Amino acid sequence: MTLEPSTGDNLDISRLTRDQQTLLYTMNYLTKWVKGDHYLETSNEKVWVKELPLWAVMYYQIVKGTYESYDYAPTSIQFFGRSSFTVNLSYEGIDDIEDLRELDILEKIRLSTSQHGFVTAYRITDLGFKYLNIIPQDVQDEVHKLFYCEHCKTHLDFFMNMGDEPEIKIDCPECDVSDFELDFLESEDVSYISKPYFLRIADKLVKK
Repeated sequence: MTLEPSTGDNLDISRLTRDQQTLLYTMNYLTKWVKGDHYLETSNEKVWVKELPLWAVMYYQIVKGTYESYDYAPTSIQFFGRSSFTVNLSYEGIDDIEDLRELDILEKIRLSTSQHGFVTAYRITDLGFKYLNIIPQDVQDEVHKLFYCEHCKTHLDFFMNMGDEPEIKIDCPECDVSDFELDFLESEDVSYISKPYFLRIADKLVKK
């Protein structure tokens, strides 16, 4: 698909795939979401979403079947440039983030930390907020329902600890039913079958 930034004068939501629409609305949700089941007032300020929490939420959504084309694979990353972690990363999601940047719907920032590492974050541009206004209601509903307890309908809390004993948890402040650890940091065992394969050109060289 050829990506051409829009001027914003003639917005067409069909220029974005359903997964890109879901990703954009998820980022909007994360920039406004705080404990207590209420939203931040961001009319005068754009909020950045850090890369690692965004990846974790994308994994959570993939497990729940939110995305049509996203998958994930174990990948080793560095956190703050000092610790290595294996996370279940979605390369399709990362590619869509870059596509949205090319469309001038998202922007990226990279900051150094006191530990001499780097933190990457993203936020929605003015053009991106215009696209948010025309995202279909069913896409919005699909994102919303994943952030509420399916039993008591209370807003879920995400907890991320990337210290010596890293963990990412999702829990309901009202009931224990939705309290579980997100396996974003756990590599899955994947069964596979392999066999040797030799190119025909190699066979010809041997005969000569």
